[in-house]
Amino acid sequence: MHKLVVGALALVLTGLLTTGCSTIRAQVDGSTRSDSTPIEVAPVLETAEWAVNDGLVSVMVRNDDSRVLRTATVALQGVDADGVLVGVWDTDTMAGESACCTVLGLEPGEQFGLYFAVGPQAERIADVELSFSEISWAKADAEPAEPVAAAVPQDTMLGPDRTVVVARVETGEQAVPRALVQAVLRGRSGKLIAVVTGRWSCFAAGEDRRIRMELFQRVPVGTGVDTVTIDRLDTGPQPTCP
Repeated sequence: MHKLVVGALALVLTGLLTTGCSTIRAQVDGSTRSDSTPIEVAPVLETAEWAVNDGLVSVMVRNDDSRVLRTATVALQGVDADGVLVGVWDTDTMAGESACCTVLGLEPGEQFGLYFAVGPQAERIADVELSFSEISWAKADAEPAEPVAAAVPQDTMLGPDRTVVVARVETGEQAVPRALVQAVLRGRSGKLIAVVTGRWSCFAAGEDRRIRMELFQRVPVGTGVDTVTIDRLDTGPQPTCP
């Protein structure tokens, strides 16, 4: 009796392995089709351009969706010229620094800069791939958010071990308790060099303030500021402003 049961189980298992391989393979590939053809899934954001400079990997991403991307956490995977994985970098490897790896309030058609302080091994990276988590979209018919402030570049100071971008921030009729300010640096040819990002607090309504954004990497001579943007941070602990 036991031999018959074992034999029957073996036949069932053989049938599953021979007739169900394509289905199992399709599930592993993220597809529900039975012919093992993977279904193409559009990326959350398109990688517009990326650059390596003095151990820093900077990436510009673009929102090709019709909705506003409220937030997304990004991980960077870098490979060398032979396709061998150099490393993966995210908020954990960046010591919990979320400013490096989090996209905030990205309108359709606009770009956002990310940066990853990889170190010397960044020079080995020949290609990058991004993955996204903690994704939040606004409704497709949501009204665009009114700008709460404007940021204008004023000066760029190049040093032997750091770069300082000076910008002027002008707030509107409302105070901004917390803000994320970002500068995109480009070379004389227009090539992306680096992204500088920082957080500031307690912008009063109608204020005109100069801020200094420090990048702890050297940049080539002739590097200038392409754009400076400012986004209000409504999540997380809010400061007590005067």
